[in-house]
Amino acid sequence: MDFDIIHLREVDSTNKYCRNLGKMGKKNLIVISDVQSSGVGRLERKWHSQYGGLYFSILLGLNEVKNKNKNENMGKLNFIGSISLYESLFDYINNASKSVEDYNIKTFGIKYPNDLIININGNNKKISGILSEVNMDYGFLILGIGININNNISRDLKDIAISLKELTGREHNRFEVFNKFIDRFKNNYHLSDSEILNKYEKYSKTLGNYVKIITPKEVIIGTVFKIDYEGIYLSTFDGIKHVNVGDCIHLR
Repeated sequence: MDFDIIHLREVDSTNKYCRNLGKMGKKNLIVISDVQSSGVGRLERKWHSQYGGLYFSILLGLNEVKNKNKNENMGKLNFIGSISLYESLFDYINNASKSVEDYNIKTFGIKYPNDLIININGNNKKISGILSEVNMDYGFLILGIGININNNISRDLKDIAISLKELTGREHNRFEVFNKFIDRFKNNYHLSDSEILNKYEKYSKTLGNYVKIITPKEVIIGTVFKIDYEGIYLSTFDGIKHVNVGDCIHLR
């Protein structure tokens, strides 16, 4: 799998840029921007995209993804993106954790569905996130990724977000991180479903946790005992609950 790369200084949204290219029939390319003026995360939340972070979107042809993904579940790409992010950042964070007392590498992992978090003095802080979208009419899929690397985290987000620079005490080469991710993504893309899910479970900080899931229709509280492409499964006072869309909050 080879990608053409478009590097921009600034754009409103790399996902939106890829969306326009997808409608023109383009595929197998990556759009990177130094800054996004209107970056968006899951559930239409604003993604603060200041200079120093890494913001990019991967545009794939839907037919290629379907041929590789026999069960035709597009959620698989989110899992591949999540485990690739974890593996790309692990060494940076692990090496720094040996000399920093504020956190333990064991608290670093994936919060369902695809955020990378680490616990700092009792607070789960987000390092990166993924926003995916599928366009069936034009036949493409976009995986949008944002990573806090050297960018400053605004004061109002300090309790819930952190950068790799703040975490490790030094600046990092954004494109070194990017290249690590692409290498991991290409490797993980060719894994079997069981191999992908095994990695996701190993890296997950939601599995086995007591959580609150907020959906458009209800709020569910319970212990997570399974996560797969179809969603998250919880043991609650009312029995087993399955949720495929929702906001996950760790309660302990």
